[in-house]
Amino acid sequence: MKKVLCLFAHPNTQRSRANRRIIESLQGLPNVTVRAIYDLYPEFYIDVKKEQEILLSHDALFLQHPFYWYSMPPLLKLWMDTVLEYDWAYGPKGDKLKGKDFLLSLTAGGPLDSYGADGYNRFPMEAFFPPYEQTARLCGMKWHKPSVLHHSTKVDDEKLLRHAELVRDRVSALAMGRH
Repeated sequence: MKKVLCLFAHPNTQRSRANRRIIESLQGLPNVTVRAIYDLYPEFYIDVKKEQEILLSHDALFLQHPFYWYSMPPLLKLWMDTVLEYDWAYGPKGDKLKGKDFLLSLTAGGPLDSYGADGYNRFPMEAFFPPYEQTARLCGMKWHKPSVLHHSTKVDDEKLLRHAELVRDRVSALAMGRH
């Protein structure tokens, strides 16, 4: 069994049908801790030591957020910048996350065909993953293929439910040590 820390980063959960549904699907999973960082840190003052202690007590980090301007929401970026400190998460003495799993789940407003050479986003979705993957690798973490829900603002209820179940199954498998 592994303990999974889920960081949920959405500045307005009430307006997000897709992210809210995905996070709700994780509620009650054994060995999964869900932390909604916009609820915890509305003023953007992150308790770095507390977050590091929580991260240390888990075996995996799972990020769930909307894809904002080809990246993560600002509070999650601040969390990464401050919590994943030099000589703690990476660097000569930075081994605290070594061997932990890193899993990413995104919701994107654009449809799948908007991500590619012919789409208005010009690049495939995978082209935006290197900063996440490199962060995981720099910290000695195991990178797992991300889950992406495209067209998240227009997706029908059935497809949203299937996607939420897929994410739940991936997180559950990780918690059960089967990922």
